[in-house]
Amino acid sequence: MSLDDSLRFSSATTLNPPSESPHSTTPDQVSRSTSSIAFPLAFAAIAIAVVVLFAAILKINDHTFIYTLDDPYIHLALSDQIRHGNYGLYDGTHAAPSSSIIFPFLLAVASGTALHPYLPLLINLCALFFTVEVIRRLIVHVKLGHDTFAISVQAGFLFLITLCSNLIGVVFTGLEHSLHIAFTAAIVYGLALFLDTRKMPAWLPAVIILCPLVRYEGLALSMGALLVLALRGRLRTALAAAVAIAILMGGFSAFLVKLGLPPLPSSILSKSAVAAGGIGGAHHQLLAGLSRNFNFALFHPIGVTLLLVSVAALCICAKAFVYKPRGWTSRSLMALVLLVSIGGHIAAGSFGWLDRYEDYIMVSTALICLYLGQSAIRSALAPARKDRLIVAFGAAVALLVIGSRYCHETFKVPIASNNIYEQQYQMHRFIDGFYKGAVAVNDLGLSSYHNPYPVLDLGGLGSEKARLLIAAHANSADYEKFVAANNVHLVIVYEEWFPGQIPDTWHQVGTISVSRALISAAQGDVQFYATDNATATTVKQELEAFGKVLPPRVDLTIY
Repeated sequence: MSLDDSLRFSSATTLNPPSESPHSTTPDQVSRSTSSIAFPLAFAAIAIAVVVLFAAILKINDHTFIYTLDDPYIHLALSDQIRHGNYGLYDGTHAAPSSSIIFPFLLAVASGTALHPYLPLLINLCALFFTVEVIRRLIVHVKLGHDTFAISVQAGFLFLITLCSNLIGVVFTGLEHSLHIAFTAAIVYGLALFLDTRKMPAWLPAVIILCPLVRYEGLALSMGALLVLALRGRLRTALAAAVAIAILMGGFSAFLVKLGLPPLPSSILSKSAVAAGGIGGAHHQLLAGLSRNFNFALFHPIGVTLLLVSVAALCICAKAFVYKPRGWTSRSLMALVLLVSIGGHIAAGSFGWLDRYEDYIMVSTALICLYLGQSAIRSALAPARKDRLIVAFGAAVALLVIGSRYCHETFKVPIASNNIYEQQYQMHRFIDGFYKGAVAVNDLGLSSYHNPYPVLDLGGLGSEKARLLIAAHANSADYEKFVAANNVHLVIVYEEWFPGQIPDTWHQVGTISVSRALISAAQGDVQFYATDNATATTVKQELEAFGKVLPPRVDLTIY
């Protein structure tokens, strides 16, 4: 070959490289192929966990499905009354025992059908997988990495955040928390799209409006999101959404007041000194509640984590405010949302009781931190990093350590359900099938649901009078008068909840004891008190008959 021929061959090779083999794959094809396997596997693992827990509940409860708390049955009982045009727990009385404005109305759709008791579970399952899908989309949106390793790590993170944020366990509470978490995740994802593309998703204002209607704690996140919209030039949209929230929440409060109730649900006033002090004008109580919440957060592992994250968010906001006077960056605006939402939860939110109250703020914090730290994460997962396996493993261990308590709660779901099955469900069976009359209780849910007989709540959720008695530290004479005024002759309560407040004229006739470790039941024993001799004689006979159909592990003592 001559020199000229060699030059011509070299040029042809440079300008027209050999075509790729039909069997070769591009990086994009590898990315899509890995994503089509890794993320579905994460979804499948979550689904398997749900199925296993559901099957374990049926096995431990003699093939009866029971939620892990008594509270969802309050929603269900309330929704039955809503269907009949009453807002309360039984005919002729008004009460606001639900912490959610819209959840009982959603359940009312299936009231009177066989689906009704399972509707909270179905809603929560849909909310769970909606949340997981939103998290997946946010992960894809921030483009953390496209090779096989990076995508596998992202799919693993998707499963871990689901497990470590108690998203699976909270499904079985039957409460509105899963729906609240779904709206929370959607708001963060919608803001990410808006900040990065300058195009606001059409659904974002609706989600921002609905979030606090699902749970009042959602108000802080919604206000933070509206602030971002306003600062990014969507002032009219932000104002319209704020007005809608004020009208809907204020309208509900006006509705409660018209019924002769406080402007906030009794369930909130019973559990929040901040709320009770705020509507009652007791400024000392309000300040004491704020101080107590902050101090509690300081000694709660997740509370401390949230406080540390909020300090970092404050630094990002301060830096933007001081050094970028021409406008807020997308990063600083998202940090502002984080700061407002954490501040709202620390000030007026709660922690604990099956670790369900803080789940929403954990998810929103994790997703916003993912957004804020996307550059660092992208760098850590880059193929050029030789230590990225070690980094990913360390991050997974850190996440498991932070979320260990929530993983543990998930594993305890069957026993938590069994607590309610052996205690509140058996109370329901006795009231509805044996006693067949009005009773007073401190656990309102299953005692009221599908029970035609009046139930007087001594726990303060379904009775404003009872809530005020608790707040005033009423004595035994006050409770004796209260129960007698409602024509109740049988009281089924935890005696530990009423120290020195059980009237001497009441007769303890029996006790039911759960057989397993306490997870969701506040006390292991629930006591039966008759208010007079005639009722005591009758109830003892009925308890003897009831003992013959109790589950073998449940211990019944008759005095």
